[in-house]
Amino acid sequence: MKNRLKETLEEIKENDYTLPERVNQQEITTVMLQSMGAVDPYLRSELIHDILSTFIQKEKYSDQQLRNMLTSLMNKNYLFYRINTSKQEEDAVFRRSYSVLLMSPILSRHSNNAFLSEENIHRVWENLKKYMKQEQDHRGYVKGKGWVHTMAHAGKALNSLSACDCITGEEVKGMLPIIREQFLIDRPYLFDEEEHMVTAIITMFDKIEKEEKVAWLWTFLYERENWKDPEEDLIINNGKHLLRALYFRLIDEEEEEICEVLLQILRELRTQEHY
Repeated sequence: MKNRLKETLEEIKENDYTLPERVNQQEITTVMLQSMGAVDPYLRSELIHDILSTFIQKEKYSDQQLRNMLTSLMNKNYLFYRINTSKQEEDAVFRRSYSVLLMSPILSRHSNNAFLSEENIHRVWENLKKYMKQEQDHRGYVKGKGWVHTMAHAGKALNSLSACDCITGEEVKGMLPIIREQFLIDRPYLFDEEEHMVTAIITMFDKIEKEEKVAWLWTFLYERENWKDPEEDLIINNGKHLLRALYFRLIDEEEEEICEVLLQILRELRTQEHY
């Protein structure tokens, strides 16, 4: 079954994302969605995700089909699949992570031709917020299984979602502390997760006042409890990496006041470094 699916999907890609006559679009879409958490990285990423996202971009799905797809992605079998019952490093995470990733092309399609109601957008935001609170698997790349990248994928979805006009400053202010919690952790981010999330943060910053941005940034000033605990070094380093990424992105946009705040925080964090 798996090999047959691969062969069919390879044929679709090789034929410029055109379905063979024998293949029904709705049926193959259902199979791809059901298999989107496959452990095989080639099947999961290069075939299933690539084809689904290309079909979305090429407008091969109707507005209603995309609304249905987005609704499905937010249920317990996708975005929240085994999120509170699986072990921290279990393969169930692939289904969650690639559900988040698929939201981005759907939301990008909406930005070009609005087909989601404000109610839909707010519902997606609340579900993504709930997901961000609960996700505990922070692996980047797994040898033999490919990309997990939960926070990078979440950053892409958040960026697309934050760009929607109906997302409010209050909603953004509710999401930013959760982002902080996901980055001040005692496991290192090694695969540019902070760069993906910073893109979303900059989009979210457009929705709030300067004072609110500054207040949130200062929450990254971590104060060490134990100078001999290497886990605290990891927490501090994760925070520094995100703040640095934000600094170098904003300096290109001439956000001088925010950049000065970032420098102040980074200088203060130097006092918390063990070396």
